[in-house]
Amino acid sequence: MKYWINVYVNVTGGTISIIGVDGDISASQRIGYTMISNNPNPVSMSYSVKSGNPTVTVTDMLLCTFADYQANKTLLDSIKYFDGDTMPLA
Repeated sequence: MKYWINVYVNVTGGTISIIGVDGDISASQRIGYTMISNNPNPVSMSYSVKSGNPTVTVTDMLLCTFADYQANKTLLDSIKYFDGDTMPLA
């Protein structure tokens, strides 16, 4: 299944490259990318260190199927991430 992942990444003390994301990251920014997963394991985000000794903090995650993202793109892009007030009820 194809998923849409959108997270806020804060990188200090170096530069990283996140698998699935174009370009290197060396500051705070929101990134979005697709990932294909066909197993029940937890979702992980892989990155490699390009320079320095970076500290990486990931917060404010939005994760949904890519089909749901496409169908609700305008709404989801305006929310940016789910918290206790914006989490939709099942």
